[in-house]
Amino acid sequence: MAQHKNTDRGYAWVVLVISWLQLVICSIVYYSPAVVNTALLEKMKEGVVKTSWVGSTVYGTFMFTAPVTSSLTNVLGGRIAAVLGGLLTLVGVSAAFFATSVDGMIVSYGLAAGIGSGLMDVSAAVIICHYFHKYLPLASGIQMSGGGAGMLIGPPLVRYLLDTFGLCGMFLILGAIAANACVCGMMFRPSPHEQQAGTKTRETPGDVTRNLMDQEVEEQPEVRTSCLQRLRSTGSEMRTVLSNVSFMLYVLSYTLWGFGESILYVHLTNFVESKGTSQQNSAMLYIAMGITSTIARVLAGFAGTDPTIGVFMLHTGMLGVAGFLIILCPLLSGSYLLQVLFCSMYGVYSGGAMALVKPITVDLVGVKQLATGYGVTNFIGGLGLLLGPPFAGFIKEVSGSYGVSFACCGSALVIGSLFSLGIPIFKRSSTSSDSHDKDMDEAAAEEYTAVASETEGQMLHIH
Repeated sequence: MAQHKNTDRGYAWVVLVISWLQLVICSIVYYSPAVVNTALLEKMKEGVVKTSWVGSTVYGTFMFTAPVTSSLTNVLGGRIAAVLGGLLTLVGVSAAFFATSVDGMIVSYGLAAGIGSGLMDVSAAVIICHYFHKYLPLASGIQMSGGGAGMLIGPPLVRYLLDTFGLCGMFLILGAIAANACVCGMMFRPSPHEQQAGTKTRETPGDVTRNLMDQEVEEQPEVRTSCLQRLRSTGSEMRTVLSNVSFMLYVLSYTLWGFGESILYVHLTNFVESKGTSQQNSAMLYIAMGITSTIARVLAGFAGTDPTIGVFMLHTGMLGVAGFLIILCPLLSGSYLLQVLFCSMYGVYSGGAMALVKPITVDLVGVKQLATGYGVTNFIGGLGLLLGPPFAGFIKEVSGSYGVSFACCGSALVIGSLFSLGIPIFKRSSTSSDSHDKDMDEAAAEEYTAVASETEGQMLHIH
C-alpha cells in the first residue's frame, strides 16, 4: 500500500483513540461471561457443563465468524462494519433479557453478541493497520491496551450490575453500553487503503460528459461490480494465506492459546469461589489482571519495535511463561493475596502476547491481506475457545476438582509456544525461496532481452 499523508500521523492518532475506545466496549462484552457464568448457574440450575456453553459460544462465535466479519469489513469498510457490530451486539445482549433457559442464552447472548463483538474487533484491528506503518507495533500495543482496560472494567462492572439490577437488568444496560460502538464507528474515516480500493473499482470507461441521469442509472451496477471484485480478491487472498506455512504455525499456536485461556476466563470465578473467595472479591481479581495486562500490552508494543528483540521471540517467551503460571494456579490459590498475585502475573504475560497478534499477522501475510489473515487466525483459533470451557467443565465433574483442568489448560499454552519456535525458520525459507524465484525471473528476463536483441539484429542484417 502506498504511503498516505495520514500514515503514522495526523488523523491516524484520532483513529487510534477511537479504535481503543471501541476495543474497550468490545472487551467489556467479551469478558462478561466470566461473571455471568456464575449467575447463570444460580438462576438456570442446568449444570456446569451446559452452562459453560454460554461463555464458550460467545468466545467461539467471536472467533469462528472471523472469515465472515473480515470479508464484511473488506466489502463494507471499517466504518459500516463497526456500526453493524454495535447494533448486533445491542440486539443480542438485550434479547438475553427475555431468555428463560441456557439454550435461549446461547442463541441471543452467545451467537448474536458474539458476531457483533467480532465485527467490532476486526474493524478496529484492520483500520489501525491501514493508518500505521512505521509505528504499527507501538500503535497496536496502545490499541490492544483497550482490551486490557475492558478486562479491568468489565467483570467488576457486570458484578455491580448483577447485584444492583439482577441478571435481566444487567443485560439491558450491557446492551446500551455496547451500542456506543456505533458512535465510535461513525468517526472512522475510510482508510487510505479503502480509498485506493474504492477509486480502482469506481473507475469505468465512458464519456465524461454524460448527464446526471446516466450516472444514477449506472451507479448500482458499479456498486455490484465493486462488491464482486472485493469478494473475488478476498477468495484469492484466502488461498494465499492458507498456503503460508509460517503463518499457519502461528495460527496453530494461537488456537492452543485460546483453548487454554478460555478455560481460565470462564472457570476462574467458580474455582476461586470454591476456595472460599466471595463473589465480589472474585470479580475484583480481573481488576488486577486488567491493570497488568493493560501495562504489558503497551510495553510489548514498545519492545516489538526493537528489531533486536523481535515479535516472534516475545510471543514464544510470553506464551510459555503464561502456560506454566496456569499449571501452577492451584498452588497459587491458597489465599486471596496469592490469587491476586497469580492474576497480576498472568495479565503481564497474556496481555503482552495479545498486543503482538496484529504485528505478527502483518509481518507474515502483509497489510493487504491483513483482514483475511486476521479472519483465518480467529476462525481456526475459535475452535480452541469453543471447546475449552466445556472440556474443563467435563474434567471437573469427572475428577471433582479444577486441578486437572488447569493442568491441561496450561499445557496447551506451553505446547503452543513450542509450535511458534518454527515460525522464523519457515519464514526465512519462504523469503529465500521468493528471492530465488525473483532472481530467476530477472535472469530469464535478461536472457530473453539479449536473445531478442540478437534476433532483431540478424533480421536487420538480412534485410
